[in-house]
Amino acid sequence: MGTPRPWGTVPADPAETTGDRAEQLPVAHHPRRHHCAEGVVMRHPGLLVGLLVVLLSGCTPLPTSGPVVEVSVNTQGRGVQIAPEPPAEGMTPVRVVEGFLQAMSDPTGNYAVARQYLAAPAATTWDPGARTVIYDGGLTETDGVVTLQGRERGLLDHDGRFRVLSGELGHDFELVEEDGEWRIGAAPEGVLLSGYIFNRSYAMVRSYFMLRGGQAVIADVVHTPAVDLTPERVLRAQLAGPSPELAHAARNAIPHGVALGPGGAAVDSEGIVSVDLIGLPDNLPDEARRALGAQLLWSLASIPRVTGLRVNADGVPWAIPGQNADRVLELTSQQGYRSLSRATAVDLYGVRDSRLGRLSPEGNFIPMGGDGEPLDMAAISLDGATIAQVAAEPGQVRIGPAAGALTSFDSTVRQVRSAQFAAGLLWLLGTDETGDQRLVTLSPQGEVGVIDTSTLPGGIVDIAVDPTGTRIGVLLEVEGQVQFGLVMMDDARQLSPWRALTVAADSGEVLSGFTALDWTSEIDLAVIARDGAGGSVFLVRIDGSRVQDIGPVIGEPVQVTALPRPSGDSVAIRHPDGQVVVYSAHRTWQTATAHFDWISYPG
Repeated sequence: MGTPRPWGTVPADPAETTGDRAEQLPVAHHPRRHHCAEGVVMRHPGLLVGLLVVLLSGCTPLPTSGPVVEVSVNTQGRGVQIAPEPPAEGMTPVRVVEGFLQAMSDPTGNYAVARQYLAAPAATTWDPGARTVIYDGGLTETDGVVTLQGRERGLLDHDGRFRVLSGELGHDFELVEEDGEWRIGAAPEGVLLSGYIFNRSYAMVRSYFMLRGGQAVIADVVHTPAVDLTPERVLRAQLAGPSPELAHAARNAIPHGVALGPGGAAVDSEGIVSVDLIGLPDNLPDEARRALGAQLLWSLASIPRVTGLRVNADGVPWAIPGQNADRVLELTSQQGYRSLSRATAVDLYGVRDSRLGRLSPEGNFIPMGGDGEPLDMAAISLDGATIAQVAAEPGQVRIGPAAGALTSFDSTVRQVRSAQFAAGLLWLLGTDETGDQRLVTLSPQGEVGVIDTSTLPGGIVDIAVDPTGTRIGVLLEVEGQVQFGLVMMDDARQLSPWRALTVAADSGEVLSGFTALDWTSEIDLAVIARDGAGGSVFLVRIDGSRVQDIGPVIGEPVQVTALPRPSGDSVAIRHPDGQVVVYSAHRTWQTATAHFDWISYPG
């Protein structure tokens, strides 16, 4: 990123296939964030040819690192697709291995194309279902021996859930001659996908489940080959239930024992998915039916053109309250189940000289009144309807309608360090009267709830609560080092065991030096951290499958705030001297003219 100029756009770094910085593709305004290059390929067909030449040329290593971006898919494909082809006559050993690595992106016919690159014994014994490893690395050839060298980035389990790995990767393919052609004699254990290929050939599914403590959905993240992104694949993820971590706070609205029926699941030309289930109880109450419909429909919306749902039980129409006269439950009628559907406010708010205000389009501070009361930080609800003004010491909070009178409450927290809204409550991090760390919630009516953080293995440096009030990103100081991780909170307000998340940038450097974090979407956080190239802002997916560098940053920012949206495009950082720099969907950083003592997007 170039040096930010006062409220002037600064182009982000040029997109790169490999290197230290992640590629940043233009972001469309579709709610499911199309990072799609289909139009580019159609207007410039030579680009696709050039890509294939790079992938298949001589001894040039495969492009194995690159952007980790969410690309919504459709039935016509997924942006720039890498089309596997069977081996051609006379291919060199390196090109045979390159073709095999590319072909592993396509599971069609039990990896039929990939098997053609294997010698007969290896083709028979290779088990692609053993595991799927995502890696960054390249090929080397020495005296006819072709090996893959790199580092493991992640592992996909049988359900498509990503788990971060950090080990070294090496494999000798043991090329052999078979019928006058080079073939691979030693297949890897399972499937190997370069990060570059994974990002372009796999789709992400948001598989939603119901919160135990209310009627709202929360997303689990599942990955699947783009060619397999079908309603039936989404249904399989739903029937498998939430991950063990998510199960701490969520439940499956689909009753145990229900399975996909012979009618399967399919989407028609109008985006209506018809699902045939067997084992659905006839006596499910209306509330349970509503929850099942909302959970299924929001999950199926991972397929962008899905607009509605129709359910049969054992081949017979199954009623869901709220469905229309055609028995279709429409996605537009289910907005209340998803927290981000309530996100309507977009302004960046802040505090300056004990006055609340917002940032104007020109980068100036616009005051929103002030009564002379102490004010150090402010928080705004996701819908912009409720506002809280916080005095860090002695933890006095004024809370109420954004356009009305505020009521003052004692939060019971002193030396407040963080204030944010989530799930209708104000969350405050500070200390109690004895100096011990204290995390509380405060309702608009002044009810204080205390969250027990004693199970965390260190002191909280910063905290970010997702829009559901359930998934919490935490920076912890453990043995002098700040670590990044996640916890879940159940309906009894108990925290799950801490899960540290060790993630690496595209450079291969593990992120460290964490300073601050905030949610940019229901499954992504903006994190101020350092990699081998210095300090930057990174967008990190909750499973570690995506780490996108949107910086670097100049100086040492002390705060980050983000606008939680399905697209997660707006981020702002604040420096110790009050300078504010804003990142937008146009991949630009802008420096505000006004300085702030605290900044906050709604939510």
